[in-house]
Amino acid sequence: MIKVLKNSLSVIFIVILAIIPLIIWFFMSPLALRFSSSSTSFRSLGQLTGLSGMALLSINFILAARFRFLDKLFNGLNVVYIKHHLIGAIAFCLLLFHPTFLIIQYLYISLKSSFLFIFSMQNWAINLGELSLLVFIVLMVFTFYFNFKYQNWKNTHKYLGIVLLLGGLHMLLIPSDISNNVTLKYYMLGLAIIGAYSYFYRTILGVYKKGEYKYKLEKIIKVNDNVVELKLSPLARKIKFLPGQFVFLRFDNNGILSESHPFSITSCTDDDNLSLGIKTLGDYTSMVYLLKPGAICLIEGPFGAFSYTKSNSKRQIWIAGGIGITPFLSMARQINSGKVDKNYKIDLYYSVKNSNEAVFSDELAEISKQNDNFKFYQHFSEKDGRISANSVVKNNSDIHNVEIFLCGPSEFMRSLRSQFVKLGFDNSKIYSEEFSL
Repeated sequence: MIKVLKNSLSVIFIVILAIIPLIIWFFMSPLALRFSSSSTSFRSLGQLTGLSGMALLSINFILAARFRFLDKLFNGLNVVYIKHHLIGAIAFCLLLFHPTFLIIQYLYISLKSSFLFIFSMQNWAINLGELSLLVFIVLMVFTFYFNFKYQNWKNTHKYLGIVLLLGGLHMLLIPSDISNNVTLKYYMLGLAIIGAYSYFYRTILGVYKKGEYKYKLEKIIKVNDNVVELKLSPLARKIKFLPGQFVFLRFDNNGILSESHPFSITSCTDDDNLSLGIKTLGDYTSMVYLLKPGAICLIEGPFGAFSYTKSNSKRQIWIAGGIGITPFLSMARQINSGKVDKNYKIDLYYSVKNSNEAVFSDELAEISKQNDNFKFYQHFSEKDGRISANSVVKNNSDIHNVEIFLCGPSEFMRSLRSQFVKLGFDNSKIYSEEFSL
């Protein structure tokens, strides 16, 4: 119930911010005049799409800044980024429709008027808007149609600040309802300024902020050919976290892992050191082997609401796919610490292709032997096929008031969630770590 309420409040928060300029616009002039003819109707539609598109674009920069209050408001940073992607797509579409409707308006006057509106180089306010949209289109094409490596994708997104800057100047300089209404002008300007601050905070100011935790790399434990666990010791204050949360990590090590990336915490809260699980497949994560003990790292976080402590029920089923086992490892270690309510009853299912990919399975099996309320099951898809909700339910005679935690590849989680809902499970009691940058 709390999760649903927070998700609803976060959506309401975004909707209110986005519709305020539309409400102001509607009260500026009678609708009968704004839609009195086909030409004025398309002009009004162009104004509406431009206002809402710029409002959502500004909001999107706020969502991308990783502010801690957003993590709490949206019940997890993963939810923030899901909303960020969706709002970005909506803003892009609205800003595409903005000039399209205005072009149609000019077509009602003449083809020449429409042509001059698009290609006139004498009106700098219009040119700034066209340039902003062109940059936006190029960046979106790169995002959706080019299979970039994560680091290149992240670098291209830094240029989105140009879109906001040029679009904001266009908005302020063009003769429009914004320039004619002080309330609308300052509201849109305020949103744009907050969005611009959020952009600079994340891309520039964030590098120098004091909120990061400073740690030292103690050792790198190779779990298998693709997975390592980093052991880090605090150089000053220790980070406080919930089992299952994640952090953003970067190393102050001459370019090696100097960009921040999200990694799951694998240690329990009482450990003196901090442990992080990393799958070393990409160019970025493979550089971890170049690090030496003593390297200084900076930790930002913690983030996320994916933790058994957030659940209302102590009867839980955890299902991990691949490297999705890492947040469950932190939770299992916490359960095994002996400082957790003994009323918890947990079944952990770990689905991997074969035994070679089953990282940390020996430790989890040992925890299962030591703790009667923690059961560990391995599922090898190469031999047994894909894990299903039916197979999980069959192994659990007691599914009353159970809550389910899913972590793994996106399709893996979507499929299992759908299967559990079809079996009658309450969707609000299914938790998943669907993190996507």
